[in-house]
Amino acid sequence: MPMEARIGYWVWLIGCVLAIIGWIFSMGVIVFGILFNPYLLVATGMVSFFGGFRWGVILLFAATMLVSLVMLVVQLYLTLKIREGAEWARFSLTVLTFLTIIYSIILTAAGLESGGAATVTVNILSLLLLAFFWLPKANAWFLRTTDEGTTPVDSRSSAQH
Repeated sequence: MPMEARIGYWVWLIGCVLAIIGWIFSMGVIVFGILFNPYLLVATGMVSFFGGFRWGVILLFAATMLVSLVMLVVQLYLTLKIREGAEWARFSLTVLTFLTIIYSIILTAAGLESGGAATVTVNILSLLLLAFFWLPKANAWFLRTTDEGTTPVDSRSSAQH
């Protein structure tokens, strides 16, 4: 695996794991707020100033978080497949990243996400990190492993026998 692809792989892997941990933390805060202190959720719009739950907002948030978790798990799976030199995983991760960016734009336009500097930064970083997999050496490696029909792991194990 060329250095460019290796850097991209490790950054994507660590990023996916940290994002999943962040997702778990976010859901924990929401559940804690619903169960123990609803006034924590006033700023999110899930609870009114008078303490009443806004179940529609809560359900919409839960659905959004579920979609986010599915996307994160798929990104993690694709990242792990990239380590094997799977061209389809690289292409799928690229498509999924663009879909994630479009999804964040839709959430911002609908007023469900702030669309602030953090969202813009994450979107730009995601695109830049994808570039590692499309640089000339990494591209050649992906195409070579796809053309050979073997993954780097397969070729190492067959060379040892």
